[in-house]
Amino acid sequence: MPDFWCNTRRSVVAKIARGFGLMAVATLLMGIGPFDRLPGARLVGSEVDAPIASWRFVETAGQCQLETRLQYPHSVTVNCWHLDGQLYVGCMNCQGKVWSHYVALSQQARIKIASKVYPVILERTTDPQEMTRSWAARWNQLGRAQPVVKAPDHYWLYRVTSR
Repeated sequence: MPDFWCNTRRSVVAKIARGFGLMAVATLLMGIGPFDRLPGARLVGSEVDAPIASWRFVETAGQCQLETRLQYPHSVTVNCWHLDGQLYVGCMNCQGKVWSHYVALSQQARIKIASKVYPVILERTTDPQEMTRSWAARWNQLGRAQPVVKAPDHYWLYRVTSR
């Protein structure tokens, strides 16, 4: 067999192997939780079953990971913060997002903060005062310039409680 055919064959085999390798890495990342803006599946971490009275510890966590649709888990990275110990999750342009649809079907979820996973209930709030106070708390937490601007109309706010 000519060298040309052998080299072509090796090249094709190498490309196929690389493709399978990339698929394996993507499957691994998607199967264990979200990765930055890519959604994932079941969150991994030590589960905390005790009810949480104050979520103030979230200040140092940065972003959180949220798992919805518990029977077939779907997880995403979200912004989370607290206001006077009450945990909130915000969502920009939330209409039509997969995870917000799942929350509308079932409010039960799990949230990962640092390395721990907490079973929670998500409740969308549309109360103008609560939204204004929560938006201002998030604005200040991020160190943004004052005055605090009004929350956009496409912004959804979820109150998070232990279950």
